[in-house]
Amino acid sequence: MKATLPAFALVTLVLLGAYHLMRVAATGCVGSGCELYIPLSLLLPLLILGAAVVTSVLAISAAGHERTWLIALAACAAVGVLGPIAALVILRDNPDAFVITSTVLVALVPVSALIYTLRRVNAT
Repeated sequence: MKATLPAFALVTLVLLGAYHLMRVAATGCVGSGCELYIPLSLLLPLLILGAAVVTSVLAISAAGHERTWLIALAACAAVGVLGPIAALVILRDNPDAFVITSTVLVALVPVSALIYTLRRVNAT
């Protein structure tokens, strides 16, 4: 389980990066080939949110009895998973602000998990 936490955290960050690369590529797209981006633009955010949930669960379970880390990781999980949903409602008329806000909120999950993992590695 210890090795899977950093792996899922990195997968979440890679998916976030892939989403932004896809957005950049889609903005320069012209013609019928652009239809390829439609399923990707729907699938990637779902994969990102799913990876954030799995990363959160792994991080919280790894924290176990370390109360401070448990609270910090649970808070990052709540903000990182529920925050983008709230941002969608609040920023529905401003998609660019929504994407940036959601990226920052979701990134809290893997970044906090990686910090926790690195702290544990350095402590041993």
